[in-house]
Amino acid sequence: MTTTQLPTQSQFIEAAGTRYAYRTMGQTEGTPVVLFVHFRGTMENWDPKLLAPLAAARPVILFDNKGVGETNGETPESVSEMAQDAIAFIQALGHDQVDILGFSIGGMVAQEVALQAPNLVRKMVLAGTSPEAGVNPHPEIFERMNRHGGTEEDGINDFMFFFYGPTETSRTAGMASLERIFSQKQFDSSDQVKAAQMQSVAKWAQQKPEEDYEWLRTIKHPVLVTNGIEDVMVPTKNSYILAEKMPNAQLIIYPDSGHGHLFQFPELFAAHVNLFLDSDAI
Repeated sequence: MTTTQLPTQSQFIEAAGTRYAYRTMGQTEGTPVVLFVHFRGTMENWDPKLLAPLAAARPVILFDNKGVGETNGETPESVSEMAQDAIAFIQALGHDQVDILGFSIGGMVAQEVALQAPNLVRKMVLAGTSPEAGVNPHPEIFERMNRHGGTEEDGINDFMFFFYGPTETSRTAGMASLERIFSQKQFDSSDQVKAAQMQSVAKWAQQKPEEDYEWLRTIKHPVLVTNGIEDVMVPTKNSYILAEKMPNAQLIIYPDSGHGHLFQFPELFAAHVNLFLDSDAI
């Protein structure tokens, strides 16, 4: 399938005192899918090779949540508040119901949206994410995420380590995706976004008294959970927990891949998402 580039010009809408930046693409009819991006990412951090087949089948909405990219304000320090902001944005657009695709921290925010505004969500895709108080990565991962300085090469090496497996096939596909994303980047997130999102992830990861993830059973929406076979950033075991505890969830694990599985297999991932969103099976 031919790839497409992101729309290069953002639109803006006011909601609860925040001026949200967003871009739309794809079909004009049908339930829109709203994309919630990963840690420190902006709406320009989606691989266009993944977006093209999604947009061919449905309306796609990309946005920067509060304080991120082109959206003003300060990013809050909790996933719950990020979800409140996302809900305000979606409602400001006038949508009664949407589908959500949340990647990494975006998947955490998506779960909160489904809990806070269940009628707003039709179906949900959770890629490379975890439940609250899920299985944490090795402490080295948090240290590496939070370190300062370094060269551009260091940044690329960190990204490859976090998102892709150690094999040549995984890293080659990852570099190709990274080049596609870099080719469209105009805006980055600030240090305030990084600090706030680190705080929010740390709070989300805190262990609670044993509850056996019972709150996940209250998310009754159809859910597609995806991950790579070995995600070092958000351990793959979290995906099994989500699929086991959510009553209408199904799980896809991609081979030879990690956190960035959806960018390593962009067209296959998009095909799975389209099949899931179009299906009446659940």
